[in-house]
Amino acid sequence: MRVIWACAIAGLLMVWSTPSWSASLSWNANTESDLAGYRVYRCSVSNCSRTSGTAALLATLGRVTSFNIGTPSTTQYYFLTAFDYIGNESRESAVVTYTPPSSTPPAIGASPTSFSFAATRGGTNPASQTLNITNTGGGTLSWTLSENISWLTLSRTSGSGNGSVILNVTTGSLAAGTYTGTILISATGASSVTIPVTFTVSPNAVPIIGVSPTSFSFTATQGGANPSLQSMTITNTGGGTLRWSARTNANWISLSSIDGSGNATIMVGAVTAGLPAGTHSGQIYVAAEGASSVIVPITFTITTGSSVSPAVSVSPTSLSFTARVGGANPSSQTLRISNSGGGTLNWSVRGNRSWMWLSPTDGSGNATITVGVTTAGLLAGTYNGQLTIGAAGTSSFISVPITLTMTP
Repeated sequence: MRVIWACAIAGLLMVWSTPSWSASLSWNANTESDLAGYRVYRCSVSNCSRTSGTAALLATLGRVTSFNIGTPSTTQYYFLTAFDYIGNESRESAVVTYTPPSSTPPAIGASPTSFSFAATRGGTNPASQTLNITNTGGGTLSWTLSENISWLTLSRTSGSGNGSVILNVTTGSLAAGTYTGTILISATGASSVTIPVTFTVSPNAVPIIGVSPTSFSFTATQGGANPSLQSMTITNTGGGTLRWSARTNANWISLSSIDGSGNATIMVGAVTAGLPAGTHSGQIYVAAEGASSVIVPITFTITTGSSVSPAVSVSPTSLSFTARVGGANPSSQTLRISNSGGGTLNWSVRGNRSWMWLSPTDGSGNATITVGVTTAGLLAGTYNGQLTIGAAGTSSFISVPITLTMTP
């Protein structure tokens, strides 16, 4: 190995860095093709060399050009050598001296490094948030805060050492939109820190009624069985809280539920009894406070003829589940649906809670369905719901209560 060491030792420097406030050795890279790396030696006396026996090997490095020596508490001396892949080692570089600083300056630490608030126009102010200020350096940190944001208030604007500042924003008469500003943290002897603040004001949230499907069509035989139930989903496609009610303008239309809050699925039926053959028209009115009403048209076509009415039977008549909060879902259970009447039983079953699941939801004749619950996100307590079973040829629904008990 022929080391051109001048390329390595020419730039050996001692470099200080903040906010960690530590020292590093830095040098120019050696240009030999067979260079394997560098060795860093340290001495506690100025007569620092391998031959004098005062040098101790501190680190063996790869092909790098810097090394952090930390913050020794006493004066230290350092030099480098280069070595190749077969162990040859170069002459020593010039010796550099590390002298510990008389004192470490303060440095501003801030957490979090940004803030984001959100509110609805004309609504309540969002929750306050906390800015934590720490001294990540040395000495004494005497800090001040400054800002020019009209919608922001600070619990205090100055302090010494570590401290906390409460941030509050006021919605007031702000229009919908996104507002930005900054908080500047300053301290003598330390670099300033800027904290961005964003406040998003949304338009007034109002509910909007969404229904699916937007119309219904039923067909039955005069004097025969009622047609199969159909489901209607009510959703809030806007904001706020949707408290809805559903009403009809015809006594032959049946609804499994007429009031509710939030998203829901209700069963819609048509009752054949007493209706002559022909086409009958009706409507479902879905209304909610603060939202425009929705009208769902229904057509019921009755033809002449005769049929044998089926009858729905279920077993068991109720279901109960128990689970632990954060634990596994309980085992599923079965519900038997049978025809205790005549003709053909075309049935459908729906649940009224999001934590229920069942399969299948529609069928013909006798059947067994699987009913289960999903406990994820549920707190300790007792939850009640029900399954609603209806069928063509029946004038009423059968309800099966379901109880879910969540234990701690």
